[in-house]
Order: sequence, then structure tokens, then C-alpha cells
Amino acid sequence: MRVNAAGQPIATPPGLLLSNFRQSLDLAIPYWSDPSQSWEPGLQWSEQLSLPLAWCQQAIIALLKTLVAGSDCSAEGMNANEFHLALAQVVGVVLGCPTGWSDTYRFNLREAVLAAGLVAQPEQIFFIPDAIAALLSQFPVPPEKLDLKRPTRPKETLFQQGGTLVLNAGATVTELLLTHAPQDGQPLTRTHLSLRSIAYGGNAIDQDIICQLFYPSVWGWRNLGETSLDLPLPGEPDLQTRYRFQQRLQSHNLGRILLAIARQIKTALQQQDSASFGLNDQQWTMHRQDLHNRVLVPYIQLLNRELNGLLAETETGIQAVQQVIRVGGTVAFPAIDRWLQQKFPHATLLQQNSSPHPSSQIAHGLAKLPLYPQFLDAAHHQYSDYFLLRELLRLFPTQPLSLEHVLQLLENQGIDVQSCQQAILDLLEGQLPIGLVPSSINHILLTPASKQNPDYQTATAVPVFSRQSHQVYSLNMKQRDFLWQYLTTLLKTAHQNLEKPLPVNLQIAAPM
Repeated sequence: MRVNAAGQPIATPPGLLLSNFRQSLDLAIPYWSDPSQSWEPGLQWSEQLSLPLAWCQQAIIALLKTLVAGSDCSAEGMNANEFHLALAQVVGVVLGCPTGWSDTYRFNLREAVLAAGLVAQPEQIFFIPDAIAALLSQFPVPPEKLDLKRPTRPKETLFQQGGTLVLNAGATVTELLLTHAPQDGQPLTRTHLSLRSIAYGGNAIDQDIICQLFYPSVWGWRNLGETSLDLPLPGEPDLQTRYRFQQRLQSHNLGRILLAIARQIKTALQQQDSASFGLNDQQWTMHRQDLHNRVLVPYIQLLNRELNGLLAETETGIQAVQQVIRVGGTVAFPAIDRWLQQKFPHATLLQQNSSPHPSSQIAHGLAKLPLYPQFLDAAHHQYSDYFLLRELLRLFPTQPLSLEHVLQLLENQGIDVQSCQQAILDLLEGQLPIGLVPSSINHILLTPASKQNPDYQTATAVPVFSRQSHQVYSLNMKQRDFLWQYLTTLLKTAHQNLEKPLPVNLQIAAPM
């Protein structure tokens, strides 16, 4: 979808289908560049096609506006009238976010929700990691006749007995969450959770099916325009290689066909021992055992390595894990269950819900956040990296300051510095918010022009803060002025202004 400088959609080229672009929203904040008279950054979608990142954001807005219109939407357990009445009373939106993804992703999604008109204020939009949502999906809901004027805290007794592992595998990432049982019967809170994210998910498995099962039997790389290609390592993130390979697949009709076939084969081999497909007037058969040996075994080895690291980091023994929650189509293979049962012989594998939509379990968990507000990272909601950077640029004087005095400056503005001190220190040590400038590993996703974007180059040319001595910092005024103007440009067409912390209000309103 194309947009003009005012953010309004304009005509798009016929036949363009945007899909699997969630990760693009973690890349950067789209903005209108007056010098180039274009939206930045540009994405290299395939080797022939480039498009502005703003199109991805506008696509999300268009999807969300279908909710506002409500004409073709429904909700589980509601008739049409109840659904429209509920939409009219929405006071908050809870969104999932992969563990470890940046405030750039949150900013872009929050902007889409505001532009679609679901809610009016940024503070009405909340984020929790998808893995936490998967955990909350298993928590009980109060009885239907609960008096919302005097709410009681639902009990999560199941998750107070030993540890719980969540394995959430989506299209782009796999998340691991491990709970630590609280002491003395206290309720489980976010402090009892440890999370880890792996940049490998269902899309990577599709690529590995193509590379490990289809090639070289089905066709040669020359049919994709090359005699040879760098192939991603099976079961490994190998991000830059995967980015290049995805661009190549999206550049050719054969590549797009193979991606569709890989997804079909993946689903079929979860239920049966073999699956066939036709291509170029020939019939091909793939076997579950081959998928297991060449694709799933490397993935399980990756999961096992990361899980061992998480168990060691939290000093959790195998016997302490009493239940395992698996979420996502990627973990629906019998081999994943066998590995988990061998890994945790004393644990109960909790079944996914029966909904035909794999993401519904995450949605159920997101909807329960107001019942369990202790799982919101309230400090991160209030004080994003972008807000803290803007405050530091606004308040920092020309002379060097100690960390203690910097914190005092922020505290005088009403900021709870103890809750976000590490984020403040990271900024003072020269770490810009992730996505303020696209990271080097993501440069391959940019068009050649955006790789040379002068704003990006200037923003990273010199640190805006530098350490003079132990915890004493100074400000580069020239770089400060540039970053201030750059942030102003990013916010020029946005619904968010970053001028104040976002209040936290997750209360459930009583019915009228």
C-alpha cells in the first residue's frame, strides 16, 4: 500500500502481496524525507522489487480498520450485536511482541493502532511478549458473574507448583519461557519469569525444507537465476544468508511456488508419513523421516542448546519443570513432543487449545492481561528507550555530569529512575535505541539508497554521549542538535509525541 506525505493511502501496483512482514516493523521507524521526497527507509523486498517500509505499516492500519468497520469481523463466543457493542467500548489494546524485540517495533505497531482509531491515546496500548501471553492463556478466567466493581484476583495455583516451560514457535522466532515458583504461596509475577528468544521459526523451517529436501532433487539453482547459492545452515538463525535467500525466492515465480509447497508439505507431514506435490509436470513425494533427519533434528538441537542455557542461567533442574506449554504450528510435529517428553520425563505436556487458528492461544492470553496486570513490564510501558533518549537530549547541560546528577535531573521530572536505570545507562554509554538506525545485520534488507541514508550515517557517526571518567558523561552538542531534529522528523506525522511517560491503567471497567 502506498501513502503520501500526509500518511494517506494512494494507489498500489497491481498484484503486489505483502506477507510475512512482521520483522520489517522491527527494522526502523518510517518517516518522510524532504530532501529525497520519499519515505524512508526503503525495503529490498526482492532483487527486483523495492518498497517503502511505510507500506507495511499502512497494511497493518488497513487490517485494523476492518475491526473498526466491523462489517466482516466476528469474535469467538459473541454474536454480531455483542461484538459491535464490545468494539464500541474498547478502552485498551493489548498486543503481543516477540521477546527481545525493540521499542521501534512497539512504536510502529502503536502508531498503527492509533491511526486505525481503535483507541485514542498511546497509553491505552500495551505490549507483552508472546511467550507470556501463551502462559496467561492457561490461567483461569473469573466466573461469568464476577462482580467487576469489586474484582478478585484469579488463582494460578497450577503454576505455583514447580516450574513451567513455555515453548512458543512463531513464523519468525521461537521463544522459551521458564517460570520459577514463588515462595510462601505468593502470586506468580513477571519477576518469576525468564525468557529467551531464538531468531528461527516457521519461515526458516520453510527455507530449510526447500534447501534440504527439494534441492537438488526437484530442480537446480540455475532455475532461480544462479548456478549456486549460499544456503542457510539448517536449524540455525544464519540471518544474513536467510535474508538473501528469501530475496532470491521472492524474485522468481518458482521461488514463490516452492515457498507455498514447503508450507503445505510442513503441515501435511505433521499428520502423515509422506506427502506428494506436482511441479513442472512431475510428481514428487517427501517423507516425514527425511524431514525429521534433515530439518527437525537441527532445529531440536538448537532448541536443546538454548534450553540448556536457560536452565543453567536460572539454576533450574530438569525435575523442577512440572508442565510444558507448546504454542504455534511449528511445534506441532510429533518429534518435538518426543524430545520434550525425553527432556522432562516428570512434566505434563499441556495441550494447545482446540481452535483452528494457531495464533488464538496467544490472543486468549493477551486478553487476560487486565486480569493479571503483574505480568506487564510497567516501567518499559512508561519509559521507552525513545522517550528516555529525548529526555536526556532535552535536559543534559553543556558541562559533564556524573551518573548520579543525570539521574537526579530525570527524577526531578517525575521519572522513576530506579525502574529504568539500566536503559538510561545504556544510552549514556552510547547505545542508541535499537531501530533508531537500522542495525548492520539488517542492512541487507534495505535498498541501496537507504543503505546510504545520510540521516542514518550522521546518527551513528559519533556518539552523542561519551564517558569522561568513571560514570561521568559529556554531551556532544552538535550531535545532540542533529538527533533532536531527527527525532522531530520521525514524530512529524506520528500520533505519538514522546513528551511524557505513558500512564499505566489496566483496570477492567465495570459494565454500564
